[in-house]
This record gives sequence, structure tokens and C-alpha cells, in this order.
Amino acid sequence: MTDIAFFDIPYHSRLVTTLPIVRALVDRGHRVHAFTLEPYRELVAASGADVVLQPPFGSEPPDCTVNLRTIDYAMTAVPALVEALQRLRPALVVYTAKCLWAAVAAERCGLPTAVVHTNALMPRGARVSAEVHAARWPGRSEEELARIDARDQAAWTRCAEHFGVTRTHRDDVLPGVPNCMNLRGDLNLVYTSEQLQPRRAELDATHHFVGPCYDHRPADSDPEFTAALAELPRPLVYASLGSMRLYNDRQDIFRAVFEMLADGRHGAVVAVGAVDTDRLGPPPPRALVRPYVPQLEVLARASIFLTHAGTNSVFESLLAGVPMLMLPQGADQPIFAEHMAALGLGVWLRPHDCEPAALRHHVAAVLEDGDMATRVRAAGESLRRAGGTPRAAELLGAFAGA
Repeated sequence: MTDIAFFDIPYHSRLVTTLPIVRALVDRGHRVHAFTLEPYRELVAASGADVVLQPPFGSEPPDCTVNLRTIDYAMTAVPALVEALQRLRPALVVYTAKCLWAAVAAERCGLPTAVVHTNALMPRGARVSAEVHAARWPGRSEEELARIDARDQAAWTRCAEHFGVTRTHRDDVLPGVPNCMNLRGDLNLVYTSEQLQPRRAELDATHHFVGPCYDHRPADSDPEFTAALAELPRPLVYASLGSMRLYNDRQDIFRAVFEMLADGRHGAVVAVGAVDTDRLGPPPPRALVRPYVPQLEVLARASIFLTHAGTNSVFESLLAGVPMLMLPQGADQPIFAEHMAALGLGVWLRPHDCEPAALRHHVAAVLEDGDMATRVRAAGESLRRAGGTPRAAELLGAFAGA
């Protein structure tokens, strides 16, 4: 039995996409020590891992990026994590690509690492296009973004010097796009396929493209919703801007979606997230409007997905064979939107496309595009062929035993 330490960002929508790997490692006889916070103890324990509670996060400063949040947390949490790792002595430390605290603690303990990349991955030092760069944080001026970047750069310098970090590269911590930290490990597992990875030839042999490692989610089961969903006519339009308030609190977009659907031409599911539905006006006919919905179940019936182009949403849409209209709200979402559009798997909508008439036009065009539908199905098949959870667990187990 090999001991493996596991870290992910303690957030429900993240954990449900990585815990299948933990479950598979446990099923293969490994002892996994999964680090998390108290609110997620039961969720993590259900994977079969031994739960290790890590220090809580402190308060969030103004204009906080994921980059700064992880740097600040590493400064306070690493000593306790080092103590825990020295006690457990795992053969391998596995973490997702924004868990800086795990990377620093593993280095302090001299332990090998494996990183699970669930977000957009680019070669180290690669620069995004001018349009992606401009869309990296909507609503922020270049002056504001320059100030935020300088602050984050200074915070990382303090952290790296404080802990004597040499294995973690500055360009991985701060790749030039806020909220896009992409740490590297001795082994790297990437949630996409060889065919869908941008600039694949520039990524070395430590990178393995395993596809998304999802499984069935019991929490998605809602018989009442399932019955209502089955009554909706097709083609079915699904609209959601994800689970995080930072991205889904967009009254203007959901109001335009409501108006676009007002003619009742399509069945629809609209997940409005943090938005108060009373502020959106009357809901469209032939539509289900909820704060959140069981996305996998909806995508199984949908014909088109209006999405913020977050990682999980893009991959789940491709696996379900559903073309996308993409409205990125920041972070790595413009990277995904640009890449998926270049591959002909969806359309990247710009702000001027958010008017009801423009949305209606794009929905009709995508629904009539049989070639796009074919490409989307092929992309989903490439993700399935990548191996998913079984291959990820096999690679991790072999590396831990090396």
C-alpha cells in the first residue's frame, strides 16, 4: 500500500471533478490522505480517503486574485502542512495546478509531486493573444490590472524568498493572466486530449493528456427537476454562467437571454446563479429557471449551451456533444473560448453579441450548423479515448511506486 497526499482547492465544484481520481487510487489499494477544510470533510471522506484538515483561509483582500489568495494562504498554511507531510511521509504529493500551498510544502519536505491540470494549460512563458489579454478581467482598466499584477508579483517574491522556493517557477505562479496560475509537477496530468491541447508539441514528456476525470454525481439527482426537464420541447437551449458568483452575477446577460427566449420557439433551461430572478422580469415560456441545475442531466438533453466557457462546462459540453455559445467572464475562460472557436466547436460571443436579437441569430446559426455538431461529437470522443479516471490513477500509482 502506497501513501499518497492529495490537495485540491476546497470548493465543491472543484472537488467533484477531482475526487474520482482519489476514489480510483483507493480502489487500487493506495492510502490517500486528502487535505481539505471542515465543510468538505464528508464529501472528501466519501471518496475513501483519510481526511486531513488543513488550516482555514484568512480574510480576502480587496481586488483579490486567485494568485494572491493562494500566495497569502501559502504564507500562513505551509508550516502546518509541512508538519503533516513529515508525519505522513507520502510517496507522492498530488495537487491541482492552483494549490501553491501544496507545492511549497512538498518542496520543503523534498517529496515528488504530480499536478492535475483541470484548467487551460499553455507552455511556460507562452503569451496569449491580444484579444484574450484584453478580456482577462472584464470591467478593469489596464492601469488597475497593472497595479494588481505588480502587487501579486511582490507577494510572490516575498513568499518565494521566505520559504526558499526553487522548484516552482514564477511564470507558473503568475503567467500574466489573473486567476490562471498553472503550477507544474514532476508528473503532469492534463484534463484534455492530445488532439484538443493547444501547442501540444511545446509540452514535454512529463505531460499526459488523460481527459476529464468525471463520474456520476449523486447530488445531481432531483426527481422533480428531471420530470420537469423531460416535459420541455426540443431543441433545448441551456444557459449558465457557472457556479461562482464572480462570473454568474450578470443581470444584463440573463435579462437578454430571457428576452431572446420570450417568443417560446425553444425549450430552455436557465441557471441564473446569484442573480435575483425578480430583477429579470417574467421568465420565458417553455423554460425552467433555477439558481443552479444538474448540469450533466441538462446537457444530455440540450442542443446548444450558452456558457461562460469555464473548464468544467466546456469539457462537459463536448462530452455531451453539445455545441457552445461562449461568453467568457475572465480568468482562463477567454483562452478556452478562443481555442474552442478556432476548432469550430462553438462561437465566442463578444459583449455586442449579448443583445437579444444577436443571441437569437447565433442560436439559430449554431442549431443549423451540422458540421459543427459533427466536430463537437468527435471532440467529445477524443476526450473519452484519453482514458479519464482509470488512466490518471494508473499513471499516479505507477509514479508513486517508482
